[in-house]
Amino acid sequence: MYFFLTNLSILDISCISTTVPKMLYNFVLGSYTITFHGCAIQLYLFSWIEITELLLLTYMAFDRYIAICKPLHYTLIITRRVCFQAVITVWTVGAFSSGVHTLAAFSLSFCVKLEINHFFCEIPPLLKLSCTDTTLNEMLTLLTDVLFGFLCFIFISVSYFFILSSIAHIHSAEGKKKAASTCTSHIMVVLIFYGTLFIAYVKPQSEIFSNQDKILSVIYAVFVPLLNPLIYTLRNKDMTQAILKLVSKITLYAV
Repeated sequence: MYFFLTNLSILDISCISTTVPKMLYNFVLGSYTITFHGCAIQLYLFSWIEITELLLLTYMAFDRYIAICKPLHYTLIITRRVCFQAVITVWTVGAFSSGVHTLAAFSLSFCVKLEINHFFCEIPPLLKLSCTDTTLNEMLTLLTDVLFGFLCFIFISVSYFFILSSIAHIHSAEGKKKAASTCTSHIMVVLIFYGTLFIAYVKPQSEIFSNQDKILSVIYAVFVPLLNPLIYTLRNKDMTQAILKLVSKITLYAV
């Protein structure tokens, strides 16, 4: 689990590093500009990170399923080799899928006024600037939503259905609490991440990328990566005790 959490942390840091520095730079200087190639790189990296995180969260659900439903076989199924293969696969699939979207988006012809109604380069507002037919791009986006969004969410839901069934059959209350505690953080991260993505991408798209769309994008691009470490940290007993001790010392010195 900690091996996967390490990769999730790398994704969260990369996501914020891809969008926030340029946003802050533009806000401070008031230039609100980005180069054509810079936009392409930002779009590629952001899409790569988002798709990879969807796949990683799905595999983490499978890891929790094996740990709780088949605990005696866990070390035989989730080996170090399997973990490395899974991580390499999700990063590679994310990179390939993002490359397809980026090439398709920047193969379009754009209008003279290249003003993106957004804080960073993302596919929906970028397609609004095209003077050519974007049907292929929209089909690719829909295919990605189905493969990496809907199907992954179904897989996670099925995994947790069996996990909850196994927890219900545990006789001791302490055993149930211990088993459930290993999944709580992952469930919270999945709900927050998928919730914002579904609202942003599954809802009917308007002709104009609205302020509401921009706020939703900032939530899953900036605030969700910030929340993930906090969620997993506060669920860790040792970290919680360390934070409480730190707060107590600060309060003591302040008094």
